[in-house]
Parts: sequence; structure tokens; C-alpha cells
Amino acid sequence: MNHPTTQEKEVMPPPQTSQKKRNYKPVRWVFLGLVALLGLVVVGFIIYAATDIPPIDNIENPRSDLSTQVLSADGMVLQNFYSEKNRVAIQLNEMSPYLIDGLIATEDIRFYRHSGVDYNSLPAIVVRNFIRGKRSGGSTITMQLTRNLFDAIGRERTLIRKLKEIIVAAILERNFTKEEILAAYLNTVSIYGQTYGVEMAAQRLFDKPAKALTLEEAATMVAMLKGQGLYNPYRYPDTVVHRRNLVINLMAQHGLLNTQQIKLDSIKQIGLKVVRQEQDHIRGLAPYFREHVRAFADQWCDERGYNLYRDGLKIYTTIDSRMQIHAEAAVAEHLKELQKIFDQHIKGQEPYRKDTTIISDLMRQSYRYIAAKKAGKNHAQIWEEFNQPRQMTVFSWEGEIDTTFTPLDSIKYYARFLEPGMVSIDPSNGQVKAWVGGINYKFFKYDHVAKGKRQVGSTFKPFVYGAAFELGHKTPCDVELNQPVYFEDVDGEGTRWAPKNSTGKIGGLMTLRRGLATSTNIITARLMKGLQPFEVVKFAQRAGIRSELEPVYALCLGTSDLNVLELTSAYCTFVNKGQYIEPVFISRIEDKNGNVLAEFHPASYQAMDEKVAYLMVEMLKGVVDEPGGTGGRLRSRYHFSNEIGGKTGTTQNHSDGWFIGVSPHLVSGVWVGCSDRRMHFRTIDYGQGASMALPIWALYMQRLYKDPDIGIPEEATFPKPPNFNVNLDCDATGLPLDSLPRGRLAKEPQSSDDFDSFE
Repeated sequence: MNHPTTQEKEVMPPPQTSQKKRNYKPVRWVFLGLVALLGLVVVGFIIYAATDIPPIDNIENPRSDLSTQVLSADGMVLQNFYSEKNRVAIQLNEMSPYLIDGLIATEDIRFYRHSGVDYNSLPAIVVRNFIRGKRSGGSTITMQLTRNLFDAIGRERTLIRKLKEIIVAAILERNFTKEEILAAYLNTVSIYGQTYGVEMAAQRLFDKPAKALTLEEAATMVAMLKGQGLYNPYRYPDTVVHRRNLVINLMAQHGLLNTQQIKLDSIKQIGLKVVRQEQDHIRGLAPYFREHVRAFADQWCDERGYNLYRDGLKIYTTIDSRMQIHAEAAVAEHLKELQKIFDQHIKGQEPYRKDTTIISDLMRQSYRYIAAKKAGKNHAQIWEEFNQPRQMTVFSWEGEIDTTFTPLDSIKYYARFLEPGMVSIDPSNGQVKAWVGGINYKFFKYDHVAKGKRQVGSTFKPFVYGAAFELGHKTPCDVELNQPVYFEDVDGEGTRWAPKNSTGKIGGLMTLRRGLATSTNIITARLMKGLQPFEVVKFAQRAGIRSELEPVYALCLGTSDLNVLELTSAYCTFVNKGQYIEPVFISRIEDKNGNVLAEFHPASYQAMDEKVAYLMVEMLKGVVDEPGGTGGRLRSRYHFSNEIGGKTGTTQNHSDGWFIGVSPHLVSGVWVGCSDRRMHFRTIDYGQGASMALPIWALYMQRLYKDPDIGIPEEATFPKPPNFNVNLDCDATGLPLDSLPRGRLAKEPQSSDDFDSFE
């Protein structure tokens, strides 16, 4: 083999750079630059998005506005107070499992497998939404929750918003369990109108709590998440049913339904069954009471740093929803018929035809007039406005009427309506159980229970008798002469007052028991003459009257203006063995977590001796049981056979009709009249407490006794105090009675401004 010499040594050529590789070098740098630029853009987007997300403390401790609930004593939701969103939060275990499974099957089947963002589907979402411009879902439940909790994230379809959702969703997933995220979503999602959260939606759509929802009901609510416009069950029921069935199919496909036990085909054939539960302050049970609660609670919250409309409080009231239903039904049943009689009674003789000041006064009291004055309009401009016809909806007992009225016509129309005030109180604890402040809150806003004060007539007489009994002057079987009595210089100007009986009749001796039963004015006046007016005032105020009382002799016949609540409360003192208990309408207030913020215990004190109180109960029973008693129709017409009592009252020109009825476990007061005293019955046949107010009490109590769920014992009796030895069998005394035939029902006496014939 020949080996090359040194000179012959092979010299390898230097490696040569490929032209092709040289051409790739600048491309690579450009590519890397673009990647870096894209990275910077992405980082910039993220930084920009992150600068506008909610503060980290807000994300880790999200706060959503919650409605305050007002509940009845028997657990019914009476009202939700909220600012913009009607929302009540509940726990996940208080929701139907169908709701949870339906949501996951429809919105986010990988919910338990991702950490807030489903990266498997994210690229497809970006392509559909931001490249092709198609609107598409795909956000996880956690990402959707971010929009529900934080308005700053927004709802516009942009990449920035999506980045915000991703960032906040990641933080939520880090701080909360999946169950907490589900509960938060279902408590904040908007389902229908201003109703937020599944609990309020279930109440509004199906009249039941979220936990009680059936499969088809839960699937309906999940279906409505797709969009309130298209999936409105009242406007497009077929569309909602189609979407509901799709939700059920998805639940079955993903193994979230036991198809062995559930017959899907049968369920999907079920039509849409929704109710319309209006959640506003006008409709619903006890609207006047709810407004009274709202005013009190609003002030209570302001003084303690709470927000009534956002803090999710629970206000537990004393109202019994079943008793409230019976009270409202009794009022409607009687006044609907009494209104027909009143309309015929005054037809063509309406008081405002002769007295034009009635309408002008009512006009000045109207909201429209007050608003016009605030706007700077003069009387001539307002008068012209009040005479312009316009379309309006007005109240009638047959239903709302759409008509064309001038505002002045509407004032005349509403002036003729008889209105009620009724309250029912448990005398043993002062709890208000029913409250009817008017006939329809939408059209008649004024509350005649707590706000309205009217002349009380003979319903004040028991306080005169009670004062006399307390001072030891008299007993029920003592007698007075039913003959004229005179009071000298009653006004400091030498005026002589001689009260008269409304019938104009006088007689001989009459027991005090009979005098109150028949509401004989002269007997009460004679009793008053043996007292000092201030003694009666003190007795009435201790019993529970809170309005100012003028210490004059005419007070004995009911010249004072009082409201239904205080008068009924004072009668409770008689039934409660002489112990006054302040009326209470709220039992406690809790925060959103169930912590008790306040409990309300009414003030109480012994207002009178128990024996005096029992004497007054016996006197009130006499109004029903004595021959000629003004409450006698409770036996003859309404057929009550148990122990009951009460007192009727009628005032000047039959403007006011009263009845305060007592039973061992319940005291209820009723007033009926027009809002303006100058509108009234022309005669006493219907214009008296026994005709205007007593029937409402009777119908109400009949309903209560027939309702076994309420449990008011009809056989209950008024307990007699120990060592009570006052004679109550007045007929056994052998004393003569007055000339009023036994068994005759006396017409209710009435009051008069000139003190001639107060009842």
C-alpha cells in the first residue's frame, strides 16, 4: 500500500455554508420577534385586563346585594325589600338536586374537572366568538359567576372581558370549593325580571321553595338561563318547553338522571305550569301592614348602620298569614255589599253636590295637586289640569276598570268609597295577628289602622265605666236615672250642656250594665258627672290610649279622635286581666347568616286591678247578651253561642261606624267610613257601628273558628279572678228596669257636635 508523503497529504476543503440556511436566518429572527411581540401583546392584554378587575379582597370576599325578607309568624314570605335586584341567598342543600344537575349538564359538564377555565374548549370559543364573530357560550360556571358578582367585568363580547373572567375565575377557584361556587352562582343568576337567585325564582314561577322543585320545574328554570327574552314562560311557553326538554335530555345523556326510575317521555309531555307571583309592594297579603313594617325597619336600619334593601335581613313579624287572609276576606265580603247600599243611599244626593268644599279639599290633598304645587304651578293652571280628560284605571269591587276620567272626576269617584281599618291582637302578648288598613293599597294608600284618627263615639264609654268601678263608686248592677242631666259652664263661657239619648226617649232607673249594653247616653253622662274628667283621662291612658284626650265632660260620649290600633289595644287590657301590653308587630330581626340582631319585647305594666278588668269584660259581654244590646245581632243574626263581647260606636252624622269585639284569646277592632267625614249615610239604619263595622268582626270570627289550623278555641271562657264576689246577676236585685222592651234590638245612638245626642 502506498502511503502518501508529506507533500502528498490530502487537504480537506473548508466547510461551506449552505445558501439555503443563510436565507433562513433572518426569517427565524423575524419569527422570534413576532412571537416575542405576540407574547408582549398577550402579557399587555393580561396586565390591562388585570388592572381593571375587582380588588383581590372583593374577589376573595364577594358581596352581592340581598333582599330583606319580611315573614309572617307562620313562615310565609310577605314581602321582599330590595333596591334593584330581588335576591335571597340559600344553601346548596336547600336547592333541588335537579337544579344543580341540570345546570352542570347544560352549562358546564366538566365543572368538577377544571380549575375555573375549561382549556379544552377555550380555543374553539375564541374562534367562534372573536374570529368568526358568532355569539356562543362556553364560559364555565365559575366564569359566568364572575359576571354575576362583579359589575366591573362587564358583559360586552370582547377579548378583554374574557381575560378578566379567566383571571377572576382562577382566583375564585383558589379560594372557594366547587360547592360554594355552585351555590353562589345559583343564588346570583338572573332568571326572570328583577328576580335573582333560584329561591326567589322558584317562589315567583312555581309558588314553592327551590328545594321542592320537581324535575320538569327545575329544568324549566335552567332552560330560562338561555335568555329571558326568548325563554319567557308567559310569552313563549312552547319555546320554553322545547328548551326544558333539551335540558332533561342532556341530564340523561350525561348520566345525571336515573332513567330506570324516571320516565322521561312522560315528563317531557307535561305542559308548562307556572304561576305569576307578583313581587311588588302593592299586591300580595297585608300591604298596609308591610308598609308599616318597612317604615319602622328603614329607620331601625339607618340608626344601626344596616341597609334594608341590600343586607339580606330577615324580619319576623307577628302577623298570622291565615288570620290575615280571613280578615281581608271578611272586609271585602261586607264592604262590597255595603258599598252598593251606600251608593243607592246617596245617589243624586251626594254631599259634595251641596258642599263644594269637599271636592276642593280632597283635590288639595291629592298627590297630583301636591306635585303640581311643587312644580311651581298656580291654582288656575292646576285647576285646568284637573279638568283634562285622560285614560286611567280605577278601582271597583268588581275589578279594575279602564276608563276616561278627568282627575277631578276621579276624586269625586273615590270620595264615595267606604273604607275600613281593622286590627286583630292577641291580648295575652300584644302581638298583632291581622291588619287591614284599607280596601286596596294600589288605589287607597292611606292606612286607617295606625295613621287615621276618627271620632270614636260610644266605643269610649267603657273607660268611663271602668274609671267609676276603679274608684269604687259603682258596680255593674248599680242604677242610674235615665232622666236629663245638666252640666254647667262646660266651656268656661257659661254654656250649659244637657246630653240626650239618640232615640229622644227617657225612662226610669237603669242598671249600669244595661246602660252600656244599650249605649244610653244619659246613663253614661250621669256616671261621668260623679267623676272628674281627668280621672277618666288617666284611666283611659293607663289602659292604652296614647292620643291626647281633652279632660272635658263631653269626653264621656266619645268626642275624641283615636286610631284603631290604640283603641283595640286598650280593650286588650280589659281581657288581659288589667295588664297593658304594648302592641308589637315584629318579633325579631336576623342578619343574612341567621344571627339575631334584635328581639322585640313589648312594654307592659298593670294598668288596673284584675277585678276591675273582669267587671269591664262582663260589661262588654252585656252589649251582646243584654236585651236591647247594640251587639245583640251577633247572637240573633250571626248565631254566636260562645263567650264574646264588644262595643259599638257611631259618630256625628253617621260618619264613623265602630265595633271593638273581644273574645278570651283575641281582640279585634273595626272602623268603617269614608275618607272625608262629610261623606256618610243619611240615616242611622245603615249608618251605625252595628251595621257598618260589626258584621266584619262577625264574618272574621266565624272564619277563624271554622279554621282548625289556626286553633282558636270557640269554647274558651273569660277567667274569673280569685276571690271575686261582685254580684253580676242584675235581674236578681229586683230593681226596676227602664221602659225599653226586653228582646228589642236598640238602634245605635250617635254623637253630635252640639253635644245633644252623643252615642
